[in-house]
Amino acid sequence: MCGVGGIFFKSAEHGQRTGEIAYRILDGIFRRGPDSTGVTLWHANEAGLLYVGVNCETPGGGARVLELLDQLGTVTRATDGDGYVSATVAFDGLEADLVNAVDALDPGITVGSVARHLEVLKHMGGVANLDAEFDLKSYSGRLAMGLTRYATESRIDFTNAQPLTARANSDLSIVHNGHITNYHHLRSSYARKGYRFTTQNDSEVIPIMLIDEMSNGASFKDALNISVEKLDGCFTYIVVTDNSFAIVKDAYAAKPLVIGETDDFIAMSSDPQSLREGVLSDIDVWEPGAGEVHVWQM
Repeated sequence: MCGVGGIFFKSAEHGQRTGEIAYRILDGIFRRGPDSTGVTLWHANEAGLLYVGVNCETPGGGARVLELLDQLGTVTRATDGDGYVSATVAFDGLEADLVNAVDALDPGITVGSVARHLEVLKHMGGVANLDAEFDLKSYSGRLAMGLTRYATESRIDFTNAQPLTARANSDLSIVHNGHITNYHHLRSSYARKGYRFTTQNDSEVIPIMLIDEMSNGASFKDALNISVEKLDGCFTYIVVTDNSFAIVKDAYAAKPLVIGETDDFIAMSSDPQSLREGVLSDIDVWEPGAGEVHVWQM
């Protein structure tokens, strides 16, 4: 059992602290997933910077990561979160080259995310720990989507914590509540295609599947619908790209998610009470049905 949720503002000029709202939503579903908490934040990024997240299971690895990133480009902002490094880098090279260089530092160091618009933050425990390390509440951009994780099939650590991405295939991030029962079969088939898996988390197959389908010509929404057909198990996931976000529910609709929408925002959560506490309003909510896919453009 995990909890997913967050908020999207329809206008960049919304005048609210998006991070504070996401904090309250995630804090309200902490009981569903006390092991770790993570968020994906969206940035307009007019300066063309690169948002890099690195899992550092090797003690002291953060300093080595930041030194290397500053050699590859110019680090403009960074937080060494004692197990997870978040850095903003001025970088003009190939993202795959940066990923390979960081991964080569140490077996306990892996790039978790690299993107031009999406910043991934994660920490052990509840959202209070995430905020204390990365100042989530100060974020005032348009979108923050996150997860409180209850680990079942993989370790409680930064590498297996969510959100998860397809790494060098930038600007696609997922948070997933549920279990993919045919994960090992799918992982083997995508590995034969050349995709590299860096976690033991069954959720990692979702962003890789979406990237693979789109690389073969599927639209974003078509790829989401294909995932409903190809993924076995009970799942609800939220996916964010550079210009859209979506929710996907399995054919059984066993994992809860409710949505509330106003003229100003779209908010969602695994629990209606946490959604209302998050937006500080007794907002009406609705729940997508079995096998449904809903996409919103940003």
